[in-house]
Amino acid sequence: MSRECYIVEDLLPLYNEGLLQDETIVWLESHLKTCENCSELLRYSEEPVKKEEVHSSVNNDKMFAKINLKLSIYQIIFIALSFFLSMKTSLLNDSFGFILSYAVLGCVTFYFYRKWIIVLIIAFLPTFIWSMVQTWDQSLSISNIISGSLYLALVHLLFAVLGGIVAYLLLKLKKEGY
Repeated sequence: MSRECYIVEDLLPLYNEGLLQDETIVWLESHLKTCENCSELLRYSEEPVKKEEVHSSVNNDKMFAKINLKLSIYQIIFIALSFFLSMKTSLLNDSFGFILSYAVLGCVTFYFYRKWIIVLIIAFLPTFIWSMVQTWDQSLSISNIISGSLYLALVHLLFAVLGGIVAYLLLKLKKEGY
């Protein structure tokens, strides 16, 4: 094999794809007319390669089931944390610790899920339910219980949304490369 044959061997894939310049094509085709080995190599390179199906040892259904299980566990943990926070740090317990804890809950929830609806549900519902349970046995009308629980849940939700805004801004800064 001559030096030109090695060059032709390197250029054949580009030639088959039509990626060579006109001068290079003229030179290559003139070489192919005179060299039987390179002409044979060209014929081999034009034949389609038989593709073999690759079998993966990974069971996709099982893998996705594991991922969904982990996500479900994380969701249960978030909901349990939100119920715990609503029981321990709500205004019903004369505690203002809910301000920081709900801001952190909103921040972490938005950072994890990146969906406002989930922040709203996780921050609002547990406090609303807990407030309804706490005031149910008192001699209040149902409308007073619901309106009071709604007010309390909205106050807690406000701080969770503020925490979510912090997470949103952090994600936006991260995306822009800061």
